[in-house]
Amino acid sequence: MKPIEIDALVIGAGISGLATLKTLRESGFNVIALEKSGFVGGLWKYRPDDYGVMKFTHINVSKYNYCFSDHPFPEDTNDYPHQEEMAAYIQSYAERFRLAEHIKFFTVVQRIERKDDAWLITACEVDEKTKEALPNRLSYYLCRYVAVATGHHATPNRPHLKGEETFTGDIMHSVAFKDAAELDYEGKNILVVGIGNSAVDVAVNSVTAGRAKKVYISTRSGAWIFPNYVFGKPFDLFTCRLLFWLPDSIFNWALGTIITLVTGDQKQWGLFPKMRARSAQPTVSPTLLHHIQSKEISIVPEVKGINGSAVTFTDGSIVDRMDHIVLGTGYMISLPYFDPEMRNVFLNEETNQLRLFKNMFCPSIGPSLGFIGFCQPFSGGLLAVAECQARWFTQLCKGSVSLPPKDEMVLSMQNDKHSSLFYKSTRHTIQVEPLVYNDDICSYFGAKPSFLRHPRLAWRLALGSGGCAQWRLQGPDAYPKAAEIVRSVPVPPLVPGALMALLVVIAGAAFLLYAFLR
Repeated sequence: MKPIEIDALVIGAGISGLATLKTLRESGFNVIALEKSGFVGGLWKYRPDDYGVMKFTHINVSKYNYCFSDHPFPEDTNDYPHQEEMAAYIQSYAERFRLAEHIKFFTVVQRIERKDDAWLITACEVDEKTKEALPNRLSYYLCRYVAVATGHHATPNRPHLKGEETFTGDIMHSVAFKDAAELDYEGKNILVVGIGNSAVDVAVNSVTAGRAKKVYISTRSGAWIFPNYVFGKPFDLFTCRLLFWLPDSIFNWALGTIITLVTGDQKQWGLFPKMRARSAQPTVSPTLLHHIQSKEISIVPEVKGINGSAVTFTDGSIVDRMDHIVLGTGYMISLPYFDPEMRNVFLNEETNQLRLFKNMFCPSIGPSLGFIGFCQPFSGGLLAVAECQARWFTQLCKGSVSLPPKDEMVLSMQNDKHSSLFYKSTRHTIQVEPLVYNDDICSYFGAKPSFLRHPRLAWRLALGSGGCAQWRLQGPDAYPKAAEIVRSVPVPPLVPGALMALLVVIAGAAFLLYAFLR
């Protein structure tokens, strides 16, 4: 069968794929997106028996920092929208920009391979009812550019627990957990392994909706539990560039101090984080500490072994009767459509590490293959990151800008100091800070916000989170309403004064130290 020739192909129609499809279309490219499901939105589309969000999920980043730059949420939307609101919002974006007509649904990519200076993609139709691939219904595409936007929540990370084969209850990964109210959890003891956002959501839901007798959260490294709100404002609104101009040690101290002032010492709740506050993906929960205080949830160390219904932990403690185990142990990156030789160039499957320049490009391949959305934001959401990535990828496809020489990209990857800020684990291999990361990649195509070009917005850009439209203030695809949207993002009133006071203290200390040494 002769392949369909197009300019570019996007794999996936989640938030990253939609942003990429829109940007490429607006730049005049003949582009198609392939999506294995029958809808847009990816994991934000709730499916009772399939991959996706839980029934009760709310985003843990505010609507100001988790939105498309030119498509804000309606004003009456909650600060932290529910998954149904998210799905409707993403659908409205696709409808507004007429993206669905450029998406081939129920189509899964089987192979991506080089063919001279182009890419040959083999795709397979998916049965709408059984969700099974139909090997006799193949299609082929030949294009110059490919954007992989399938996301990093691909394959559930399923660790083996010693003795689990003897367990008398059931063990599931959190990807299959939808709502404890629909499970037989009432009056039961539940073990949740992991303390990330999904794990904590499972634990809290098991207590509230599931009416579990007791929930145990098992963790090796502990965690900092971030509140949703600080001083009545969404916590992510306090992230600002001024903080990132501070030395990392001071930033960590300030962040840890704020969390301690709001929630109390994390150690008293048994959390015992092994890392500094900024060194791990935030676990955001407004209710976990309440359930720990009421002894409905207990924090326990790593599982040492299982014997029937009894679970032993590494501190020697034992729960004699555990009824259910949920593994909130995250995901591993999976790129099965590349042949192993090529895949090994940019993905270490054992460590879950991507070998990509700015988490996007393989130096030995160049700009024709881009990875969109393969980042884990520390604060702020993935949407802004994916959109900036999509715009950079598009400018490279147009030839308006170029990647640095291969040697420079390799050296940059080797000297990447940002990754050293985070706790070493498979959970933090693609960690980025959106404000820093987006400024960085946007500088490659002229979209990094300039204080001098936008003096009236300078204080907001320095002292506030700025929202997702700030990277559309300038550049090749600047958005006329970007400044208006940036002005609509709240700047917590305590931020300017508190940060300026902190800077004064630091400056004063530095001056006294200089005077003393002199």
